[in-house]
Amino acid sequence: MVFLIDDDKSVRRGFGIFLKSAGLEFQSYESADSFTSSVNPDVNDTIILDLNLPGTSGCDFLKDFRTKNTDTVVIVVTAFDEPQTRELCSEYGVKAYLRKPVDGELLIDLINPK
Repeated sequence: MVFLIDDDKSVRRGFGIFLKSAGLEFQSYESADSFTSSVNPDVNDTIILDLNLPGTSGCDFLKDFRTKNTDTVVIVVTAFDEPQTRELCSEYGVKAYLRKPVDGELLIDLINPK
């Protein structure tokens, strides 16, 4: 299962089409808060996380989520590549920090390593 957290409806739709075409199951959420209220924090799947979200930011979500779950693969996807943010995400153990638009093959390889 892939959990997609992004506030942009068109991004969620595009990723959803792409993930589905790759044979992956997914659920999408428009905010970190909606994900947190819907999903058990001990999930052991993959999260694709945008950083600029309404309510709880992606960085704040990641900081809190990692106190409860260190095993879930988190892939950050953002339109803004800030060195400080990249470093913070690295400290919280993200598998990858990708800038939008994302290379689809790379994303699939990160989700399903060969």
